Amino acid sequence: MKFIGEFVQEIDQKRQSFQQLFGLDDKQSKIEETLKEELEHNWHKLPEPDNVFTEEYSIDSSSASRTLSNGIDFFIIRALMLGTCNYNKPKLRFEMVKGIRDYNVITGFERILRDLIEIEIVLDNIDDLPENSIVLIDGNLYGRFTHLLQELQLGGWYHLPLELLDVMQKLFTECVKRNIMLVGVSKFSKTRVLTTALLRPSYPNLTDPEYLDVELLYRWKHDQTGYTTPLMLGSYAIEKNIKQLEENPEKYRERYFNRVSPERRDWATQVISDIPYSPAIVMFHMIPKAQAQPLRIDIPACSLGLRKKITDVRPFEFIQPEKVQQVAQQITSDFGGRDVYNALLYIVDKEVRLGVKTVDTVYKSVLGKELGFPIEYDRSTRRFTN
Repeated sequence: MKFIGEFVQEIDQKRQSFQQLFGLDDKQSKIEETLKEELEHNWHKLPEPDNVFTEEYSIDSSSASRTLSNGIDFFIIRALMLGTCNYNKPKLRFEMVKGIRDYNVITGFERILRDLIEIEIVLDNIDDLPENSIVLIDGNLYGRFTHLLQELQLGGWYHLPLELLDVMQKLFTECVKRNIMLVGVSKFSKTRVLTTALLRPSYPNLTDPEYLDVELLYRWKHDQTGYTTPLMLGSYAIEKNIKQLEENPEKYRERYFNRVSPERRDWATQVISDIPYSPAIVMFHMIPKAQAQPLRIDIPACSLGLRKKITDVRPFEFIQPEKVQQVAQQITSDFGGRDVYNALLYIVDKEVRLGVKTVDTVYKSVLGKELGFPIEYDRSTRRFTN
C-alpha cells in the first residue's frame, strides 16, 4: 500500500494525456472522424441467438515450463476437447530441452507447442465429429498461420513452425470434407486490421495506424451489441513474402528455414509452397452484449463455402455480413456474461488449466519417479514456485 499515494499523484499529473488515450477528450482528428463514420457503415445488428449446428466442441490448452538445477528446461503442454453429450478428450505432451538461454525462445517454443496440440487434438478425434458440427478453438487462426514463417531458433526444433502450418492445412481440408465449421474465438485482440481496412479508401498509404481495432469498438460501440462487416484476410500479414512464397518456395526455405535437417527439407519446401494456396481467413469482431469485451472471430473461408485462397486476397477485402450469420448466432447463444464469453470455451479453459501446485507436486513427482532420481529446480525457479 505504500505506493498508492504516489500512484494517485502520477494519475493527477497525467490526467489529460490519459483521457486522450481513452478517447475522452473533445478533440478528434480527421482520422478519428473517418474511423467513426466508417465503423458506423460497417456495423451490423446481431442475429437472434440460435444453436444452428448439430453439435458443438471446444478446444483449449495450458502449459508450464521449469528449469532444472542442471540447466535442462522441461515443458508440460496439455489440451482438452469438450463437446455436447459429455464428450471429453484429453491430450498431453512432455518435452525436455537442453539449456535454452533466450527467454523469447522459451516462450515461443511453448506457445507453438500449445497451438500445435490444439490443432492435433481435433485431427486425432475428427472421426467422432458429425456433419454440421461446430468446433471452437480458443484464439486467433490467422495469426498462428501467418506469424511463424521463419525457423525457431532452437536446435533440433527449427522445423516446429512448419509443423504447425502443416497440421493447420490438414485440418482446414478435413473440416471442408466433413462439413465441419471451424471457428477461432479470441476474447481479446490487439490487431489493427479492421482499422487499416476502414481507413484504406481515404488513406491508402497508411499501413500501420496507431488505433487498435478494440479501441474503436470501445470508444464508439461499447454500449451497443452487433458485429463488424467480415474481412477476408489473405496476404495482409505476409505481403512482403507472398511473391517469393508463390514463385520460389525452395529459395524461401533456404533463406528462412536453412537449418532444417536434410531429411525434412523436401517436406518443408512442400509446406511452404502450400501457404499461398491455403484458405483465406474471414475475421470479424462482435459484441454479444452491451459493455461486454469485443470478441474476435476467425473462420477459414472454405468453411463458409468461399473458395478464395491467401494469394487471391491482396491484402484483404470485405464480404457480405450474411456469410457469418450462423456463426454469429451460435456465438451469441453461447455468451454467458462478462467472464463467460463462451460457455463451452469457458468450461474447457477451467478444466485444462495447469496450476502451479499440479506442476510442482504431481508432475514433478512423476517425472522424478520415472527418471529414477529426485528433481531439483534451479534457484530462480524455486523462488517462483515456493
